Amino acid sequence: MIDWIDFGQVSAERDDKLSKYFFDSGVLNDVTENKLSFLVLGRKGAGKTAVFTRFDEDYHKYLSMNDASMALSLQNYDWNIHELLSQEGKAKALAYTESWKFIILVETLYVIEFLKLDSKHTKPLSKLIRAVYGTSAPTLKRILGDKLLGLSRFKLPGGSLNLDEGELDEMSASLGNVEFSDFSTSSLLRETLTENISRIVPFLERGLKKHFAEADGRVFVSFDRLDEAWLVDSRNSVRPMLSGLVAAAESITQNFGGKLRPVVFLREDIFSDLDLNDKNKLRTDCGNVLGWNHDSLNRLILHRVNYHAQTSGRDTVNHVNELFDRVEMRQRRKPFDYLLLRTMMRPRDLIHFLSLVKSDMVARDENPFEEEEVNSDRLECQAIYNAEVDYSLWLLEELTDEWVVQYPALPRLFDAIREIGTTTFKVEELELALRNLGLPAGKVDLSNHLRFLYSNSIIGFKVGKSNQWRFRCFNPTTGFSEVEIYKVHDGLIHALNLKEQRA
Repeated sequence: MIDWIDFGQVSAERDDKLSKYFFDSGVLNDVTENKLSFLVLGRKGAGKTAVFTRFDEDYHKYLSMNDASMALSLQNYDWNIHELLSQEGKAKALAYTESWKFIILVETLYVIEFLKLDSKHTKPLSKLIRAVYGTSAPTLKRILGDKLLGLSRFKLPGGSLNLDEGELDEMSASLGNVEFSDFSTSSLLRETLTENISRIVPFLERGLKKHFAEADGRVFVSFDRLDEAWLVDSRNSVRPMLSGLVAAAESITQNFGGKLRPVVFLREDIFSDLDLNDKNKLRTDCGNVLGWNHDSLNRLILHRVNYHAQTSGRDTVNHVNELFDRVEMRQRRKPFDYLLLRTMMRPRDLIHFLSLVKSDMVARDENPFEEEEVNSDRLECQAIYNAEVDYSLWLLEELTDEWVVQYPALPRLFDAIREIGTTTFKVEELELALRNLGLPAGKVDLSNHLRFLYSNSIIGFKVGKSNQWRFRCFNPTTGFSEVEIYKVHDGLIHALNLKEQRA
C-alpha cells in the first residue's frame, strides 16, 4: 500500500492534485446560494485556501453559466501603501472602506471587460480607469501602484462626478508618477488621493448598479491570504485595513443585492479581533464557518486515497479504518478515532498525521536493519504510535504560530503545563507553575488563560458526572466552565512531555 497511497499536501498552494480530490463539505454552495453571504471563516488549517483555490479554478461548478469570478490572493500584498489610504476623520473600522471598494469595483470592471460582458453603463467607467492606469485592466499590484499615487496630483472637480472625454484627457495628462517616499511624507498628497477615491467610488457604483440591473449574471470577487501580514509587529496597523475590507464587502453585497459579491476568506480568530460592530450578527447572517466533523473528515481523506487507488488500479475503500491492519488500538479505539482524538478536527492535522504514518513505514521498509517486515497490504497501527511524537511536536508549533500574535503569553503557558508534567492538572497547579516562571497568576489571569486554552482546544474538562473529557474542537457547543481539573489535548502530550497521572 505504501507504494501508491498518498494523502496530499498540507498546503493547498503546493498540492497540484487538489482539483482531483477536492472536498469542502458544502461551504461553497452555501456561499454562492445565499445572496447575503460574503464571509468564509475557519481556523488556521481548516482548509480556507483549498476552498478559495477550488473556487478560483472551477467556479463554473458552483455558479451559473452567466456568472463570473475573480480570485485575489493577497500573498505579498503591499500593505504599506494601502495603510496610507486611510480617510482622515473616519472611525478605524471605516477608514479603509472606500479604498477596498475601489479595488473591488476596479477588479469587477476588469472581469466584465475580459469576458466581453461590458455594456453602455460600464464603458464610461472603463474609460476612467484607463485614464488613471493607462489600461482598463490593471493587476491588483498595479491598482495600488505609482499610477494610483499619481492621482494625488490631480484634484477631481466638485459635485457629482460625470467626466466627459475632455476632462478624462486632462486628468490623464496631469497624472504623473509619484514616488512612495514623497507620497508617504505628504499629508496633502494623501488627502487629495483619498478624496479622489471617495469621489470615484460612487461614480463606479452607480454605473455598475445600472449594469447589473440589466445583466443576467453575477460577479464574485474573492480575497484570501489575508493573514499574511497578521504578525506581532504589524497586527495593529493591519487590523483596521481588514476591518475596512469586511465593511466594504458588506456594503457592496447589500448595495448590489448579491449580484456583485465580494467573498472574504478569513481566519475566525482574526475576524473576532477586528474593529467591527455587530460581529456576531455578521457571522450569523453573512458568514459561513468552514467546520469539520467525523464524517466529513473521513470523506475528505477518502477522496484523496481513492483517487490514488483508482489511478494505481487498486480497490477503493469505504472508510479510513479499512486502510489499517488492526480493528482496534489502545483503549479499544478504532484507528480513525485514535487519529482524530489527536487532531483539532482540521484537515491539515489529519493529512499531516497520516503522511507521517506513511513516512514511518517507508523509512522502516527501506532500513536494511529493520527486524520486522513492513505490512505491504495495509497501513500499520504501530506506525501511528511511531509517528505520534513528531506529529505532537508539529501540532505544538502550529498552535504557537496560530496564536502567538493574539495571545503572546501562549508559549509561557505551554512552559507552565510542561512544568506541571501531567496530562491533567488542577488550577492551583497551573498557578504555582506560572509563579515559578515569574508570570502573573492572579485569579483574573488564571481565568483568562484557562478560557483561552479551552477555546482553542488545548485543554478540556468533564461536565457533571460524565467521564468524557470535552474539548471545544470535538464539542463546539460546550461553553467554558471553571472546574477543579483540566486535561491537556491528547495531540500535545508528547510535545509537552506529559505523563498520565495515576490514581
